[in-house]
Amino acid sequence: MSILLFKSALIIALVIFVIAKKWKGYVALIPVLLLVSVSTAWAIEALFSDTPFQFHFLNAYWSGDLVFVIDHISAFFILLINLTCLTGAIYSLGYLKPYFDKKGAMSISLHLFSFVGLQFAMLNVVMLRDAFSFLVAWEMMSLFSFVLVIFEGEKETTLKTGINYLIQMHMCFVLLLIGFLYMSRVTGSFNFEAFELYFSQHNNFWLFTLFFLGFGIKAGFIPMHSWLPHAHPTAPSHVSGVMSGIMIKMGIYGILRVLTHVQSQFLEIGFSILFISIATAITGILYAIFQKDIKKTLAYSSIENIGIIGMGIGLAFVGKGLGNPSLATLGIAGALLHIFNHSLYKSLLFYSAGNLYYATHTRDLNKLGGLAQFMPYTAMFFMIGSLAICAIPPLNGFISEFLLYIGVFENLAVSDFNGSLINLTILLSLVVVGGLSLFAFTKTFGIAFLGSKRNTSNHLTEEVPMIMRLSGFIIVPIMLSVSLFPSFYLVQISSIAFTFSNLSLSKAVIQSSAQTLQYIGAGNLAVIVVFTLIFLIKRSVQSKVKLTEGPTWGCGYTGGDFRHQYTSTSYADNVRELVGPLVAIEGHHTSFEEKEIFPKVRHFETNTQDLIEEKVVMKPVLYIVRELPKAGWAQTGKINHYLVYPLAFLIIIGLLTLTGIL
Repeated sequence: MSILLFKSALIIALVIFVIAKKWKGYVALIPVLLLVSVSTAWAIEALFSDTPFQFHFLNAYWSGDLVFVIDHISAFFILLINLTCLTGAIYSLGYLKPYFDKKGAMSISLHLFSFVGLQFAMLNVVMLRDAFSFLVAWEMMSLFSFVLVIFEGEKETTLKTGINYLIQMHMCFVLLLIGFLYMSRVTGSFNFEAFELYFSQHNNFWLFTLFFLGFGIKAGFIPMHSWLPHAHPTAPSHVSGVMSGIMIKMGIYGILRVLTHVQSQFLEIGFSILFISIATAITGILYAIFQKDIKKTLAYSSIENIGIIGMGIGLAFVGKGLGNPSLATLGIAGALLHIFNHSLYKSLLFYSAGNLYYATHTRDLNKLGGLAQFMPYTAMFFMIGSLAICAIPPLNGFISEFLLYIGVFENLAVSDFNGSLINLTILLSLVVVGGLSLFAFTKTFGIAFLGSKRNTSNHLTEEVPMIMRLSGFIIVPIMLSVSLFPSFYLVQISSIAFTFSNLSLSKAVIQSSAQTLQYIGAGNLAVIVVFTLIFLIKRSVQSKVKLTEGPTWGCGYTGGDFRHQYTSTSYADNVRELVGPLVAIEGHHTSFEEKEIFPKVRHFETNTQDLIEEKVVMKPVLYIVRELPKAGWAQTGKINHYLVYPLAFLIIIGLLTLTGIL
């Protein structure tokens, strides 16, 4: 019965197209809840089972019975997909209301149907184990997310962003297809189980690298990240929350799934992941600092967090290569817990950014300011998300990064000189990323919520509707539960980590770390209680005195206005001086003319360029575009020439087949 309900979710979602516009959002919630309830039940059953949970889905002519397999890794991602999609669907009920008058019924229906389709596709991705079906689900995920990104496709920039996203997702698909085809040619199997056979008999590094490149595009590793900073800000905020919270983790899932079968070359694989991940984390947060679009800041910080997750995975495989079970255990456990934590606070931050856009109709930080007094709940949610993403106690982001720190420290004590140098590099990278993250979110929160209004014409004087705050009230208690009961979550995560039987993980390390986390949980509780008491005492005292409101002290100068506040660019100027070669900031202004006695109004604007995207991605693309017309020599207009082309193609295919290449 549950299989039938799961299969019928997309069919039920078709009702969205025929229902009245005002009910479409609520009708879309029905298949979302259906998928959540059915697949969550499967995931829980798999988590409490020692063997993977399997069932036959349908009879498919290309592979016989289509078998779904849910092990602990799949169950973990199923729970994250469902939680994030559920909060996104609830948030969309309020966020989409202003669009109901501006957009047609078909556009709204297609968007909501694609949201259900994206959840359905992601669930299929983490449960399917034969390559053909997996790639079909992967392509469905890309197509549904493309439709969601171009929701405002009437804007030219939105459509360009969507096409760019779709092209890069197909590049990802092609790399994965090549990897599976090569593996099937060698092993004779087109299933995930063939990884075990291939890796046991052949070089592990190069096939893994091919799959890492394919999955890495989806995850957003540097330099394969260029779609992410454009698609996340362009998409509606509930879609951005789902894309950043869980969809990019499908790339991480793919990498983890391949890594469960790796048999050798652990050091080479571990160090390569570490190198790319450190570069990803540092570069991502650096670019986040210089953004003035609040959603673009969050998009680049997602790249940073993918880097931190990758560092945990890399540490685990370096630990295996060095014969250090402590480093391997804490590395993979920290990475898995950070995947969970990031799905919570990043979706919360995107929903909060959506609240700001809903209220002010702008994402430009330089046009925001002073919003905490008008939108206290949104300010609270954004503050909690910011503290969590900066790994500040007593919130959950600290817990997962703490596991990585203690893993490196324990390895530092038993390492030789080269190992110590590597460990110090990792520690320094984590510290730098943490400091830059704190800088980025201090800037973002301070400019958006504190100070004075920068544009009095576009600020509402009230909070967003309750339905848009509900997702925050769901997410924040879960975040607090991780910070207050971290040992419980570590034990649960360890059951998933031990799926990596090739890493030789240590249960003793989990038990020892769980005891340490119990003290941290108690400390977090003490901090929360103290701050709560201080807040209540402050409220009590203030209620007994008469309060007056006025401008803050201006150091003896009261003639200024909002233009004397920090802007996004000026706040980050000191950092720009330190990392100038890595960041290009362009200024746009009109110079004063020599004879202009009474100057007209001038505007100055700055834009940050992603040099990696420009030099590594766009430069080759522009070269191809520039050189492509030269291929026009083949377009002769003569039919006999066109008949030769397919003949030549068939001859080439025949030769490749005869030589055994195909």
